[in-house]
Amino acid sequence: MIWLITGYMWLFLHRPFEIWPWMGTLRIERMSMIFIVIAWLTVAEKQLTENKINFAVFLFALSMTLATLMSPYTNIFDSGGYQNWMKYLVFYVLVMTSVKKEDDLKILVTAFVICFFIYMLHSYREYLCGRYTFVMGTKRLIGVDSTMNDPNGFGASMVICLPFLLPLVTLFKKKWHYVFMISYILLSIRCIQLTGSRSSFLGLGLLLFSSAIISKHRLKLVPIMVLLSFVLWLTLTDNLRDRYRTIVDSSINESANQSAQGRLHGFYKGLENWEKSPIWGVGPECHGYATGEGFLSHCLYGQIPGELGTLGIVTMSFLVLCFFLNHFQIVQNYNYLQRKGFGKDGLFCLRLSTAIVSAISLLLVFGLGGHNGYRFHWIWFAAFQALAASCLSEKVDEIHKREMQNLSFPKRENPMPLISGKIQGNNFPSNLPPCG
Repeated sequence: MIWLITGYMWLFLHRPFEIWPWMGTLRIERMSMIFIVIAWLTVAEKQLTENKINFAVFLFALSMTLATLMSPYTNIFDSGGYQNWMKYLVFYVLVMTSVKKEDDLKILVTAFVICFFIYMLHSYREYLCGRYTFVMGTKRLIGVDSTMNDPNGFGASMVICLPFLLPLVTLFKKKWHYVFMISYILLSIRCIQLTGSRSSFLGLGLLLFSSAIISKHRLKLVPIMVLLSFVLWLTLTDNLRDRYRTIVDSSINESANQSAQGRLHGFYKGLENWEKSPIWGVGPECHGYATGEGFLSHCLYGQIPGELGTLGIVTMSFLVLCFFLNHFQIVQNYNYLQRKGFGKDGLFCLRLSTAIVSAISLLLVFGLGGHNGYRFHWIWFAAFQALAASCLSEKVDEIHKREMQNLSFPKRENPMPLISGKIQGNNFPSNLPPCG
């Protein structure tokens, strides 16, 4: 099952059926998912990995279902946002019931990074060949597909995926592994530059500098980051420089200033939608219909209240809380393993959870300027972290089991030597009563 799941991950991320139209007519993504579900139902060993985040995921799915059912602007059969999220939920169930071993989890995370690297590389190649979008006076890189190719969304995805190099470092054994890591970082930085996404540019800087500051090598890394920032700035075109300057001086480009004001406008309109339907909102991706403007909210904190109402706020908050509670549990279990001398065995799971918490934090930051509440990252990362928590818990339970066995069968310091099952004369206890 793990290889079927990783194959679907590549189809979902790279989306070749949107690049080459002849593949689209074959419905490859849908057919592959149907095949995986049939294999899961018939031959796969299934056992749900228990974790508190399961409850959060299904509660959020319930809030989306209620919002869609009660919406006057859409229904379950026409809502693209709802249907896509239900597809993500199917993937979540497949992963949570099929992946059991830590080795399989390592394959899953490695495949995620490699698939996204291929997607970035293909998109960058197409940009060099002349495929881009010209928005707000700037030539901007887009994804090679048509579903998730928006410059802002693509840029955010690249920043969000960067922390997942951290757990992969645990698996590196050969030089070319490090060459891949450096290539991935450089390609990500260059692609983020070319998207012209100001939020992604800020997110990249926040991620790199925060990573340098918390590192034990901060005295070396921070100056390197400053020098790297200067070099990257010099490699930008004049149009991109002007766009990024609008982060601190909005008067440089009026259209960029209007874009920033649109985010704030989307937030307030989302609150107005919440007032219209305070319990379950106006429905997923129905912000534009409810306001009459035809635009999405472009703000997570206007999207969730307006489209899913109070139920959406509560369930989304609970989902985010579960990410941090899981990470706290993973840190506690890792510290226990380290005290027992098995810290190395839990390092991958710890770093994976750290990467996920970083990615979730970035999603929340990007939510200030993007409607990312229904992105697949939330549910994929929930599955990854729940599996990491389960793997660490099993390691801790195994140590507890061994300790209990040692306590139940204590070893004698000076056992009596036995030869051929006979007690030697000098070792025969003298205080035993005579036979007969």
